[in-house]
Amino acid sequence: MSRAGLWLDCRHRAPGAAAGTHDGEAHAVEDVLPPVGRPARPEYLSRGGVAITGPVHGPAAGRRLLRGLLAAHSATEVARRYVVEYPAPVVDALVNAALDRIGGWEAKAMRDRAGVAGAHLLYDVLRRELASPQWTRALDRGLAAPGLLVSTRPMAGPDRGAEYARQCLLPGAAVALAPGALRSFADDDSAPRTSTVDLAEARRVVGILDWFGISLDALHGPATPSTPAR
Repeated sequence: MSRAGLWLDCRHRAPGAAAGTHDGEAHAVEDVLPPVGRPARPEYLSRGGVAITGPVHGPAAGRRLLRGLLAAHSATEVARRYVVEYPAPVVDALVNAALDRIGGWEAKAMRDRAGVAGAHLLYDVLRRELASPQWTRALDRGLAAPGLLVSTRPMAGPDRGAEYARQCLLPGAAVALAPGALRSFADDDSAPRTSTVDLAEARRVVGILDWFGISLDALHGPATPSTPAR
């Protein structure tokens, strides 16, 4: 996989806002997610033409989506590149709510850990799927390899969004930041430009959440995973 990348997330800007309001930050990013118009398009595209699919909230959903993507697209569609969106703050919010219902200091200690852990696990799922014989054959035919996009909106403010970026800028993946979070991240001279995959910690977090009866693969957020339209 290649280097990690930052994307500018303008999806929550009003579609009718003046062009270029936040585009001054775009010089530091790889791609831009433009405002979402209405009616929603069946397939949302970044400004660079990348198709956004998902979102998914756990590894199993990511695996199903990747396999569905492989089955749905033929070698005639090699020009289209896809990324699987993983909304880390949404995962944290869903898990935090479940932990709050359980109560106790042990549950409280696990707040705000699931989002990053899930990103690392989903990243590993993506690597494993792309190494499978089915994907290897598809890639040899010219099908573009899908990537991982960790999004930080809604729910994450500038400082928290920058923190997600520091922990989820995995090699070959991308993190989508709102303008304020992008500035916060850029202002931090100590921020890494690539994060280290930590599957041991991610599995530890997920194991503890399983002990509480919380499974990332059972999460249902504001949007459900979807396979892109052909």
